[in-house]
Amino acid sequence: MTVARAERVALIGASGCGKSTLLNVVAGIDNTDSGSIVLAGTELTALSEKQRTLLRRQHIGFIYQSFNLIQTLTAIENIQLPLQLNGYPLRDTIDQAMVMLERVGLIDRADAFPDQLSGGEQQRIAIARALVHSPSLVLADEHTGNLDSTTGRQVMDLFNELAESTGQTVLMVTHSRAVAETADRVMQIINGRIESSDANRTW
Repeated sequence: MTVARAERVALIGASGCGKSTLLNVVAGIDNTDSGSIVLAGTELTALSEKQRTLLRRQHIGFIYQSFNLIQTLTAIENIQLPLQLNGYPLRDTIDQAMVMLERVGLIDRADAFPDQLSGGEQQRIAIARALVHSPSLVLADEHTGNLDSTTGRQVMDLFNELAESTGQTVLMVTHSRAVAETADRVMQIINGRIESSDANRTW
């Protein structure tokens, strides 16, 4: 399996087929039994756990179905977190987080805590957090799965717009045909194996 720089790839398949596991393996969270994974020229399987953690911190952004925002942090603080972990000066983390808040249309919600935000707002904050440090790769796991169809479509359009404008590579797991059809390519996984990689979406 090869994913090109700036390509957006959708992973589809039945529940339990291995889609989320593949994301974890690509991110170096789960170890492989065999084979190798190369991200931006670096072989993840040759790195120590600490080295993989540092690589994830710098080069990968995550978006989850359940948002995974830190409940004790405000919206802007959640977005600042990846920058802080990568050692950015405080002033820069604030400035960049504010830019992302404006891009996702939530500048007026900067000081709100996650439980004060709607599902769509939380997912927009999660997208801003995933993209704020300009990662090489964005991994999205059912990122519209907890949203109603209208909000999901709005979030998907925003995500595509931001990822395209910043040139990020995207690997996204989805059960939604509408989401999959926004990708450049669709990969189908059956029982833990990639059975098809179809650019024309004839699945």
